[in-house]
Amino acid sequence: MTTETIDRTALNQLIESIGGDKAFLSELIYSFSVDTPRLIESMRKARATNDAETFRRAAHSLKSNSANFGALNLAHLCKTLEEAGKRGELEGVERNIAQIENEFEQVKRALAKVREG
Repeated sequence: MTTETIDRTALNQLIESIGGDKAFLSELIYSFSVDTPRLIESMRKARATNDAETFRRAAHSLKSNSANFGALNLAHLCKTLEEAGKRGELEGVERNIAQIENEFEQVKRALAKVREG
């Protein structure tokens, strides 16, 4: 995977798809920043109850949202967990969830700079 936190090409595609509307982009970034911790918490709860389908859906949503913003490392990590959920194999995913949280913090900082600039 790339070491870049945000892939500018993917982010620019998102910006183009919304007609360059900076206010709307700011709203999208805010929503992503608020929704992501909820999705991570949903994965944690689903893991605790061994609910593979809820786990998979949360990982899928976060994967898609991350990819839209060009957070390709985060999307890749989520894809791994989505696949684990599809297989019903939730043993040991806590470490992966922690990686997602760490990556999200980097993405959140990078997107905050995009919002400001």
